[in-house]
Amino acid sequence: MKKPLILWSIMTGVLYTVLTLLSSTIALAMGNTHDTHAHLLMRFGFVATGVTATVLYLYWPIKEKLTILRYVLPYVVAQGLVLVMVFFTGLATTLHPDAYRDAFFNFTFVAIPIIIGLAVYDRVRLNKTSKV
Repeated sequence: MKKPLILWSIMTGVLYTVLTLLSSTIALAMGNTHDTHAHLLMRFGFVATGVTATVLYLYWPIKEKLTILRYVLPYVVAQGLVLVMVFFTGLATTLHPDAYRDAFFNFTFVAIPIIIGLAVYDRVRLNKTSKV
């Protein structure tokens, strides 16, 4: 149990920092000199949800078969949680008209390379074990 928690902490910290620095740099380059704390907390919630899905995937007990469900199911559940977070945020504050679309695309564009990376990692690992 300790290993997944450490991995989760490291992945969340690194990914949140990189995404925040990238987002802040782009915002400053476009002339936006302010950002709300609620937006930063939502970004952390998105990152934590995505990292949780990734860590759960890595420690999923069924690793023998490379089925599409292994890759899609954690993404679908995490994406659903992200949209639920946006919904509850909308109960407390006014959302941008494109908030759901933005959350969907931002989460998906980060998830796609991670899913591809995990699929390649699994394929290489499976090929190494089958050659031995």
